[in-house]
Amino acid sequence: MPNSISSQGSPTLAIMLILATGSLLSGMDAAAKFLAIEIPVLIVIWGRYFFHTVITFVFYAGQTRSFGFLVSRKPGLQLLRAGSLFAATSFMYVAITLMPLGDAASIQFLAPVLVTAFCGLVLGEHVGPRRWGAVIAGFIGVLLVARPGSGVLGWVALLPLATAAFLAAYMMLTRIIRTKDSPAATTFYSTAVGAVVLSALVAFQWQALSSFQWMLMVTMGAAGALGHFLFVKAFHAAEASMLAPFTYAQVVAAIVWGFLVFGDVPSVWTMAGASVVIASGIYVWYRENTLLNKNHS
Repeated sequence: MPNSISSQGSPTLAIMLILATGSLLSGMDAAAKFLAIEIPVLIVIWGRYFFHTVITFVFYAGQTRSFGFLVSRKPGLQLLRAGSLFAATSFMYVAITLMPLGDAASIQFLAPVLVTAFCGLVLGEHVGPRRWGAVIAGFIGVLLVARPGSGVLGWVALLPLATAAFLAAYMMLTRIIRTKDSPAATTFYSTAVGAVVLSALVAFQWQALSSFQWMLMVTMGAAGALGHFLFVKAFHAAEASMLAPFTYAQVVAAIVWGFLVFGDVPSVWTMAGASVVIASGIYVWYRENTLLNKNHS
């Protein structure tokens, strides 16, 4: 992970980094879906977490020439945050073995909208009726994708919905912990906790892997580590208010990966539902950005 990207880069560069992040992370999910066809999903999740953690450890150890990033001032919060991401990843990887990648990604991206609801219900932040309306619209978008009662997805749609809920908790905890611990510690412990837990569990389902399967798992870990690295760099190179809408490009990337690798053609319902989810998320971003500007004026 090269560290040559300046934190004062241009907005155009930042947007390109966000788009690259979406492609990397959705490509990582496509690799996971491909692997899970032949090996237990627990091994797939372990590979994603283990190699991501190893790459992150080597990067920070080499960058800082020390192991200070291993020290956390808020280990309890780090554990809760890492557990939320672990649960989100687990539900998502099971989901993509049972449904198209684009459908799962469309439902998963309800997470930014759920952050608004969680911050209002859990943190006591003020959420006005228009933003609550956006939350409801996001759920309608999920219903369009899932179409309960149609027999197309059924209960399986609950898996990426659970992913969205845990991702929202992860995002909310990230907001809380950003002023309480170092970014390096937070980045490392995001996957380190899951890697330790999975390393203890994976032996019970272990099976011999081919060289190609090992290569795919290393690629998954590298894509996850590089994706998160570029994401952080992008938000250092431009304002979050400008970049937030571009994060939804990951839904489009997931649909493209699903078509290229698995031949999944998104239905009209999936496209309509994804559009509603994305629109509700962009509206929440717009309202929060508007209120922030008013408070600063």
